[in-house]
Amino acid sequence: MQFNFNLILDFLNSIPPEIVDAAQRYLIALVLLALLVIISRWQGLGIEEKLLIGTVRGTIQIIIMGFILLELFALQNLWLIFGVLTIMCIAAGHTASTNLDEIPGVLKVAVPSITIPTLLVMLISVAIGVIKPIGEFIIPMGGMLGGNAMGTTSLVIERMWSNAQKERNLLETALSLGASPKQAIDATVTEAIRASFLPNLNRYAALGLASIPGLMSGLIAGGMNPVAAAFYQVIIFIMIFLCLVICGFFVARLFMNRIFNERYQIEVPAPKG
Repeated sequence: MQFNFNLILDFLNSIPPEIVDAAQRYLIALVLLALLVIISRWQGLGIEEKLLIGTVRGTIQIIIMGFILLELFALQNLWLIFGVLTIMCIAAGHTASTNLDEIPGVLKVAVPSITIPTLLVMLISVAIGVIKPIGEFIIPMGGMLGGNAMGTTSLVIERMWSNAQKERNLLETALSLGASPKQAIDATVTEAIRASFLPNLNRYAALGLASIPGLMSGLIAGGMNPVAAAFYQVIIFIMIFLCLVICGFFVARLFMNRIFNERYQIEVPAPKG
């Protein structure tokens, strides 16, 4: 059986020029990755394997996502668009639970705490006309909401769990004096939500001065007018802040049931050692 090289040539010729250009630049960027690996080995950081595996896995995952988005943007079906965004949020919840695998019950808390606020803020934004009802805006901006919600979810859960371990006696005293579980742990939740805001608040304060954030950079690189891109950057910050507040309260409400039982007893084990 003779191999048909014309099929390969036809396939290569059918690849859009912008993909070819991006692939070439990606290969050149591997020089930077090699430099990073060399520095890591030289300094004894021990992150070389994770860097290489992460690069390969991340490249495959993001390219697959790119092909999915190509089809999705061509269809422009809002049900499908929000369906994909939902899957992304569920994946973010799974990632959060994996990173906190020493804490039980994280998955059942993380998935709704990320998915519901993200979809809610996106639906409101589309409904009132803040965001265009097209995949090119909903997916990337929704992904930014989900990513930030994942960070908030992980932080609030970790803070609530560690606080219940370290300050178990104080919590039990508060409960014995008539405080509800919510009242007993309220300060921890507020502190964790505030802490999750800090990175974005710092970026918000430095907006246009010390940095040009990701969304604005991407829109400018895509050919949008820089002034229009600046407006969209402020919009996404406002959306992120709203999403984080809703997410924080979802996490606190759901995860509280993992810390306290129905008899208001703390079910978190004491810290080891």
